Amino acid sequence: MNPINELWKERLTAYYAELRKYLRYMLNDHLLLVLVFALGAGLYYYSGWVKTLDESFPASLLMAVILGLLLSWSSVYTLLMRADTVFLLPLEEQMAPYFRKAITTSFFSQIYLLIAALALFIPLHRQVEGGGTQSFFLWLAVVAAMKIWNLTVRWHVLKMQEKESRQIDWLVRFALNGLLLYFLFSNTSIVFVLIVAVIMMAYLLYFRKASGKATLKWETLVELEEERMAAFYRVANLFTDVPHLRGEVKRRRWMDPLLGKASFEPPHTYDYLFMRTFVRMNEYFGLYVRLTIIAILIIAFSGQLMIQLFVALLFIYLTGFQLLPIIRRHETKMWVSLYPVAQEQKSRSLLSLITRLLAIQSILFGLAVLISNTAMYALIVLAVGLAFSFVFTKLYAPGRLKKITE
Repeated sequence: MNPINELWKERLTAYYAELRKYLRYMLNDHLLLVLVFALGAGLYYYSGWVKTLDESFPASLLMAVILGLLLSWSSVYTLLMRADTVFLLPLEEQMAPYFRKAITTSFFSQIYLLIAALALFIPLHRQVEGGGTQSFFLWLAVVAAMKIWNLTVRWHVLKMQEKESRQIDWLVRFALNGLLLYFLFSNTSIVFVLIVAVIMMAYLLYFRKASGKATLKWETLVELEEERMAAFYRVANLFTDVPHLRGEVKRRRWMDPLLGKASFEPPHTYDYLFMRTFVRMNEYFGLYVRLTIIAILIIAFSGQLMIQLFVALLFIYLTGFQLLPIIRRHETKMWVSLYPVAQEQKSRSLLSLITRLLAIQSILFGLAVLISNTAMYALIVLAVGLAFSFVFTKLYAPGRLKKITE
């Protein structure tokens, strides 16, 4: 048996085991139910929105841009580890089968997103361009071939020494992907599609030749793999404790005035700790900012009160739910256990912080309603948001925190 093939099988088995270990926590919770309802509501309103479109809507351009982004995001799952830079380096010439399997696995792991996006765009294209569902299978074949092209080019570019080469490559592939898909979806002459396809093949051959004699950049490959897994662990950490996750900390001096107002009396010890944790940890502060901005954009550009209410409540819930794991952030630090503070105060301090953050979100969502709706509707969204925040932190969150800390 080829030891390289055995190595890939072992790595892939361990990788899937790691995913399953955390996915059972991520997919067996209240959040899954919320996401299912959100998906159903989103599809319902999407179908209604599609029916309002006419021939002037740039459907082909929108499809080309979104699918072009999905195609350009083509990470190669190498499953390499830090020790491989030492122990596998002498076997580099024998590693070709390993990396071919890595590209194949990456293709099948990522193609489902493209299938889902294509299926979502079929009604949109049929409404605007008048196409039929039979185009789906042709598009799927073309998109699958383009995905293979993106992964292959990406692999050859990873052998280049300059980091700028990878950044420029992403932009070039995005432009070529978008251009070919736009010509395909807009029913332009097949000649334009073939011209772009020829350019794409020439681009692939160029990098294949340029990287032909180049050695693998082991450090780069390992760093990219660690970054990819760290992104998954950050999401998993919102549902359960991930011991080996390393959080990123940022100073954020501009928020020091808020921290300076915290009381240093013993009952407020955890208030200060959790506030500083939220402000400095990218996984919590960044999460809060991203969810708030996304919700504001959806609310601002939706003129229907029911949609605005649903989005506001959904994102308040998602924000609060995903901030609860802060309570375990400092469990492994011995100095926290030396605080002369009752453990019950720990939960109360975190819930107090989350209440304030959700209240700020509710105010921002109410202001966002003013962009496309009346002041009365803005007050309704604000009042319902504040009431929901209160119910979340007083009734739901305490039980959830107890489950997290058990």
